[in-house]
Amino acid sequence: MQPSMREDYLEAIQLFSEKNARNPCHEELAAALFKPVPVVRSDMADLVASGDVIVAASGVITLTGKGRQTGSSVMKKHETLQCFLSEILGMDSTSASDEACTLEHTVSDETIDRLGRLIGTRGIHCHHGMGRHRKQVADSICGLERDKDCQSQSISEFSEGDVVVIQCIHGRACAQRLLDLGLVPGERATIRRKMSNGALVMQVKGCDVAVSPEIASAIGVERLP
Repeated sequence: MQPSMREDYLEAIQLFSEKNARNPCHEELAAALFKPVPVVRSDMADLVASGDVIVAASGVITLTGKGRQTGSSVMKKHETLQCFLSEILGMDSTSASDEACTLEHTVSDETIDRLGRLIGTRGIHCHHGMGRHRKQVADSICGLERDKDCQSQSISEFSEGDVVVIQCIHGRACAQRLLDLGLVPGERATIRRKMSNGALVMQVKGCDVAVSPEIASAIGVERLP
C-alpha cells in the first residue's frame, strides 16, 4: 500500500470516530472514502498487518496507538494547510482543500508548525475539522443541484432487499464519482444493507458499493417488480 493511501485511510477513520463517537465498519469507511467495500476490506487487512488498525469479528475498525498517531498528524497537516491556503493565500475553500490533500503527504511536521505560528500571528484561528473527509460529500463533492426533469424517489427511501433501477443522479460532480463506481442511469442495484446513519450498501454488477447518506439522497431510482 502506498504511504499516501495508508495516511488517507487512517485520517478518515480518525475523523469518522471523532464525528460519530464510535468506530466505523467497512461499509461506513467505504462510503466516506467513495471506495467499493471489497477494496476497503482488502486494504484493512493490509493495515492490520502493518499494526495500524484492529478489525473486530463484527467488522468494526479501531485504530491502534500507532494508527491514531498517524491519523491525527495527517488531520493537523490538512487543516493547517487548508487554512493557510484559504486564509493567507486567498484560495477558495474547495481548491484549498484539494491542494492540501496533495501536500499533506509530503510536508514535514516542522513546516506545519511554522505555518501554524504564521497563521497565529495574523490573528487567524483554523477551525478543527476543516479536513476533506469531515466536509463529506454533501457540499464539497455533489453540489446536489437538483435535476428538475427527474421525479424518481431517492434510493434512501427504499428498503433492504429492494431491487431498483437508477433513473438519475443529482449533481454533476456527484454523477462523475458514481459513474466511476458503475452507478449510472439504467443500471440495476440491490439494496443490501441500510445503516443507522443513513448510509447504505448496494450491490451493482456483483460488487458491493457503499454510499454516504448525502450521496444516497442524490440517486433517483425506481423499484423493479
